[in-house]
Amino acid sequence: MRKKMIFCSIVTLLLAPMFSAAQETAVIAMLAIDGKGVTISERNSGYPMVPASTMKTVTTALALGLLGEDFRFSTSIAADGRIDSLGTLHGDLYIIGGADPTLASTRSAQDSTFRIWTEAIRKAGIDSIAGAIIGDDRFFPEEAAVSSWEWGDLGTYYGAGASGLSFHENYISLRITSSGQEGRSPSVEQLYPETPWMYMDNFAVTGPKWSKNTVGLFTSEISPVSEIRGSYPVNGGTTVEKCCNKYPAMTCAYHFDKYLRANGINSLYGAMDTRRLTARDRNSFAPADSLKPIFTTASAPLSEIVGTTNRESNNLYAETLFRMIGKTVYGDASYEASAKAALCMIKEMGIDTGGYRQVDGSGLSRQNLASPAFLCRFLLAAAHSHYGRAFIESLPVPGHEGTLKYLLKDMRAELTSGIRAKSGSMSGVKCYAGYILGDNPEELTVFAIMSNNHIGESKDMQDIIEDMLGELL
Repeated sequence: MRKKMIFCSIVTLLLAPMFSAAQETAVIAMLAIDGKGVTISERNSGYPMVPASTMKTVTTALALGLLGEDFRFSTSIAADGRIDSLGTLHGDLYIIGGADPTLASTRSAQDSTFRIWTEAIRKAGIDSIAGAIIGDDRFFPEEAAVSSWEWGDLGTYYGAGASGLSFHENYISLRITSSGQEGRSPSVEQLYPETPWMYMDNFAVTGPKWSKNTVGLFTSEISPVSEIRGSYPVNGGTTVEKCCNKYPAMTCAYHFDKYLRANGINSLYGAMDTRRLTARDRNSFAPADSLKPIFTTASAPLSEIVGTTNRESNNLYAETLFRMIGKTVYGDASYEASAKAALCMIKEMGIDTGGYRQVDGSGLSRQNLASPAFLCRFLLAAAHSHYGRAFIESLPVPGHEGTLKYLLKDMRAELTSGIRAKSGSMSGVKCYAGYILGDNPEELTVFAIMSNNHIGESKDMQDIIEDMLGELL
């Protein structure tokens, strides 16, 4: 009790300068408990807060528990048609997505995957295709993003959303060069991946010196038309911006068709997808369950994907895992079904869901809510589960790679090396949730420190939270 009282007094003193600096709108909530669930310290711990990316801890832990550490996403190649004696496929070649968010995540990974697929096609006796290369993303329903994501996020790489057939992490790289004159459009060159079937219109403007770069690519989900919008500083020089690609299945089909042609396997009708970018009626595509794969590739195990999700705060990976929860529990990967499945799983774990509301997997929506009390209850249960070790190891360590690289940078490494935590940040939101490990599994501290609605400098709130976290060590 004395430790708790001393800590709460320190927190009160730390908060005083912040509120005196016109931060009256800020809400601070926190809870720290030991490995048996006994409270060490708390402040407003039952208050529902916008968690930002700390919501990824819930998504990734649930996915590990449901799918298993060794689960792998799959992507298959299937031939729908007859192969004649001359090696011609009289039909279409399908790239059947299994929602692998890591598929062709880099150029080298793309080349390696395409080479393997091409070898498999040749082994199946196919030398030409009298049909199309079809990117099939029907594994997930046609719902790239949850409706409550903010408009400004939708043009960025982190607002791309999940797909039944992802490609290159569902983003496009644009090279942007300042025009050198305010008010004029900066020059924009598309790098990789190429999307020549998409029309892009440049409405971006060159802003004042040292102004913020807000350039994004906003794409219609109805037709392949996109607009480059935002402002780029007049002294910004040249930079490469990663922007949302809402047509990853078509992008995958286009680049694989291009690769096949370069290797002597031509298709009659080129690339298509099963959604928008085809002249065919949607009902003309072969039913997904009728397609027989000739080859299947697998992702890395889920434990590695969860590690990347939490260390890099990868929204695409988190959204994919969230929708896989709905797909696995209810056979429905819609956001509505996935949210329902996540809530059901948490209740089955015996966790009080007071203070919890989840609408996406990454925490990008401001409609997500999680109180420190809920997060600590959940994290404690996750730590004691059969996947607890893999989950804890997936979380970043201060001073290392990932989103905690600069956390507590002025503190000695021997003090911070036991922290495993997930950060969450957006405008007016700064949160951390995770563990402080002891010398043995019983010596565990679970914590959640969350701030919402601060209107001042983000660094000021960061300093306050770091001091609060430091007092727990």
